[in-house]
This record gives sequence, C-alpha cells and structure tokens, in this order.
Amino acid sequence: MNRPVTILLISCTALFFTQFIITAFKPENRDSQLLRSTNTCNCYANSSLYNIVIRFNNQVPGDLAAFNNQSQADCFAWQEFIALNWSVNPSAYFGAPRDFSPVGWEKYMPIDVLFPPGGAKPSSWGTLVSPQFAARFKTQKLLMNPTTTKLLTFSTKFAVDSTFGLLPDQAAPFGKPNWLGAQNNTNVWYEIKLNKDYYDFVIKNGYYNAVTQHDSAKNGIPLNFPQGVYNGTVGAIEVKAAWMEVDNINSPKWERYKLSRATVFDSATGKLRETDVALVGLHILHKTQNQPTWVWATFEQVDNVPDVNSKTTPPYGYNFFNANCTSRQVNLNSGGTATVGCTPNTSPPYYLSQAGPVPVQVTRLNNIDPADAVPINDSMQNNIRKFYPKSVFQYYQLVDVIWSQILQPDKTTPIQAPFPLNTSSMLSGARIVANTTLESYVQTTNTCFSCHKYSTIAPFPADSVNNNIFGDFSFAISAAQYPALMTRKKK
Repeated sequence: MNRPVTILLISCTALFFTQFIITAFKPENRDSQLLRSTNTCNCYANSSLYNIVIRFNNQVPGDLAAFNNQSQADCFAWQEFIALNWSVNPSAYFGAPRDFSPVGWEKYMPIDVLFPPGGAKPSSWGTLVSPQFAARFKTQKLLMNPTTTKLLTFSTKFAVDSTFGLLPDQAAPFGKPNWLGAQNNTNVWYEIKLNKDYYDFVIKNGYYNAVTQHDSAKNGIPLNFPQGVYNGTVGAIEVKAAWMEVDNINSPKWERYKLSRATVFDSATGKLRETDVALVGLHILHKTQNQPTWVWATFEQVDNVPDVNSKTTPPYGYNFFNANCTSRQVNLNSGGTATVGCTPNTSPPYYLSQAGPVPVQVTRLNNIDPADAVPINDSMQNNIRKFYPKSVFQYYQLVDVIWSQILQPDKTTPIQAPFPLNTSSMLSGARIVANTTLESYVQTTNTCFSCHKYSTIAPFPADSVNNNIFGDFSFAISAAQYPALMTRKKK
C-alpha cells in the first residue's frame, strides 16, 4: 500500500471515530447505544429549500431547526417514528417480521407506574409493571417481570369500565362503552408511555404527588414540561398506542405488523392472561423548543380501514371494516341481548364486562392529506423497502401532524385551563386530525389540541381552588394521586 492511500485511510478512520465520539455523547444519546446504521434518505418536501434528511437510526430528534410548512412537520414525524420504533438492540434489523423484542418507546414508563397510588415515589426508570400490580396477581403464576413485561389493562379508549380507575386521556364518547372490536373478533388494547425526559421532570419536581403539584401552583410555579432542542436534548414525549390481539400467529398476515407479547387484564374475568398483540395505531406527542404547544403526530397500520384513494382491498382484509358487514346480536351475561350494528363509527351498546368483543364497523372520515402526507408516506415506505425490504414498518402510514405556525411560549406563571391557544395558527393537513383506532367515534368533533388545552394538574380535594390549573397539554400529569391521610387531616 502506498503512502498517500495509507494517510487517507488513517484520516478517514480518525474522522469516523471522532464522529462516533461526538454522536455518542450528544445529550439525546444518554440512554441509548449508538446505532451503526448509516442509511439516510431525503424526505419529500414541496420545495428543496425545506428538504429534511431522514436518518435510519435510534436517535430521537429533539426538534427541527425551524418549522416552516406541513411537509417539514410530516418529515419530522417520520423521523420520530423510525427512531422510536428501532429495536432496543441497536444493531438489529429495522422492523424484522415476527420479532417480538421491544422497540425504543416500549421501554418508556407506563402512566400507571409513573403515578402510583397515594402519591408515592415511582419505581426506578425502566420499570414496566408496578410492584403492587405484580404482587397482586402473583398467585396466577404469570411472569410479571417489572422490567420485561408489557402489561395492558385498558380495553376501552376511556376506561370507565376498568378495575383500575378512570384513564384521563383517551377518546370519547365519555360515560358509555367505547371499546373497539376488530374483524378478527378481538378487542383493541391501549397504553400510554412517557419518555425519560418526562419521567425525570416528574421525579425532580415531585410531581408524582398531587399535593406537590398544588404547592407549586400556590407558589407561582407553572407546570412546563422540558422542551426538545435541535441537535440537543429530546424533550418530553408522550406515546399512546393501540394494539390488536393476534388470532392465528401462523398467518402470514402478521408479517405486516410490529408484534409484541403482552399480559392483558381481562375485565370480563378479572384475571390476567398472556397474548400476542399487533400495533395498529400510534400517537406521538412531543414538546420542543420551536413547538412549545407540542407536535402532534399520529400513525396507523395501512390495513386498518379503506382510504379515499384505496384501489384494492389488503391481502388479508381490513382490521376494522367489512364491506359485507352484518349486525351481531350479543347475549349479555347479566341477561338480555345487545345488537352491534353496521352504522360506521358508532360506539358499542355494552361494556366488555357484560360480554366479549365483536367487530365494530369503522371508516375514515377525514382523508389523509393528499398534498403532503400521501406523497411523504409513499416516499418513506419506498425508502424503508429499499434499505429493509422485509421491514414491517413499510406497512405503516402517517395520518397527519398538527403544529403551530407561530411560537406560543410557555406561561411564566400558573394559569387556569384552558390554555389561550391561538387555534388559527395550529396547522395540519386535514381540518380535523383523527386516528381511526384512537378516535374511532369522534372523528368529526374535535382535533387533539381542542381537548388537550383543557389539561389540568391532578385534583386534590383539600385545595380544590387549584384543581383547574393548566397541565401543559398533558392529561397524563393529572393521574398523580395524593396521600389519603393528608386529606383527612386537612378536614
């Protein structure tokens, strides 16, 4: 080997290791190993001035340098989706079929573990099942490992029929059944996960206790979650997922889905059981420096329901739509019957504690944005196929992204909900953004921020005057509890 070539190789090697060190120790990598993948692609944009480079790795972006148009917001969402759905093994194949190992966001903290009963301090980061829950069901001899078990307890989008209380942030209709039955006669399970920046913020400030939230409000301290920074820290992320149970795991159908193994709480029996689940819907809520009113992105599996431009039926049919739908009469265990009809997007007439699930007919009422989301989906799906031909994530699509055209900064003092949002500046591809698995029955009424601007801190009866303090667009923070003894002493 001659001398110039040797020098060149040494220089390139030095540059590689320099870049390795810089990247490995950037703030957003503090909880993950560096990914070795160098695959990149340009995300579609309606102007080359706004093009975004998508990197296929596990590094969640903190922010964009600037949000200028819808295509940039959509591309940012796709970068989030790729990074969050990278396997916890950074060298693994992206979206390998039938790979049950967890992806990045599945290791985030479940809402019920971050906010334990009595306002107690939560378990350490990485705990997926609360010690109290694991102990409660140990007699069933199911493996409840606090660091490896995916536990799904909510079978309705607003958990009025749950043993574990009212989940504060899922789709309406409120006060009546709203579970979602799939065409394979299973129900959809829901979960909320919160990332490390969200967790650290709650721990640092003691906000896992409702009393502390109220004390902060009385002391003039607003509740403002950490913001993601471009090429810096990630910021607060809240993930909401919808999972459909797998019926026949041997079917090639499931090679189109991100799969996980789960322990679910069956409200009909009051017991736990193990099952396989397939990801069908995903919300990604992300607070950033340029978007303190959060970036609201939502994705679905492409086989959920037909779209306006659908030309053919998926090879294994739709998950939540049947062109030959017929009404189902269901026998209730309390006596009597209930009929689940074929009128699309109609909530079922009974709770799952009264009878098992049957298919519910769902259609998409807000078309996926043809100007930006559709071509960006085509581009990203093609690029996934290019780099990872077998990846299950080529079968997912962006539904839409909501973002603010103008900066609406955090409040410097506590305010009463709702947040005075400039709604005219909140942009998206469609007028109303709705995920068919997460907003099945409210696709024409509200969009995400319409509800989230009413988020509040956790209620505390001894200081009810502050129960309406704004919760920075996250309903999850209101799940914090308080020591019952404190209320009795106050009285």
